[in-house]
Amino acid sequence: MKTAKFFEAIKKGHTEEVKRLLAEDPSLIHLNENGLSPVLVAAYHQEPKLADFLASKKVSLTVYEAAATGKTEHIIRILAHDPDLVKQHAEDGFHPLGLACFFGHYETARYLIRAGAAVNSPSRNPLQATPLQSAAAGNHIRIVDLLLVNGADPNCREQGGYTPMHAAAQNGNLDMIRALIFGGGDLDARGNDGKLPVDVALEANHQEAAKLLLEGITRRTRAKRTGP
Repeated sequence: MKTAKFFEAIKKGHTEEVKRLLAEDPSLIHLNENGLSPVLVAAYHQEPKLADFLASKKVSLTVYEAAATGKTEHIIRILAHDPDLVKQHAEDGFHPLGLACFFGHYETARYLIRAGAAVNSPSRNPLQATPLQSAAAGNHIRIVDLLLVNGADPNCREQGGYTPMHAAAQNGNLDMIRALIFGGGDLDARGNDGKLPVDVALEANHQEAAKLLLEGITRRTRAKRTGP
């Protein structure tokens, strides 16, 4: 019962309750829920401050916890002992680079790439998300730029056939759409449901994003017509 209360408090962002339960039973920090540690549960529930607090209560972090919380200095030490961990996947299927990208930790992502992380490796779960898709979903334009410069495929597809351009359209992120277009992103890519990125933008009521996407489609169509 105490374990369930602990994880429920984390998910709800009830920091004081989490602290109280940990004070009563420090061993709770070492438990997992569905393969996820308290640090990762907090991160996945968009509680970064709580994730940082929980990370501070552990003697050592896993490479996945360090990636999700942006603890680059921990990752440096971890990979010094076991360099192969940079390409390993957590129990939920995500690898360190994917986690750093989704949670917006630019410096951590940059270090992981330098350490040999595969920028086009998808998650080993039904989502099948690459780091670029994770960064696009998380709305992190600097990391999208970083990944594209380092060879990320702008037209990779995740579950449902959606590309990073679909994610950028969903978020209405104009700078990201431009970066993906410049990087070779396909404006005509359709998801398994037949939707183009512009369709996704319109459904999300991102009118400026839809306009930018339509302008890109028009330019490409004209270029094809006037080409050799």
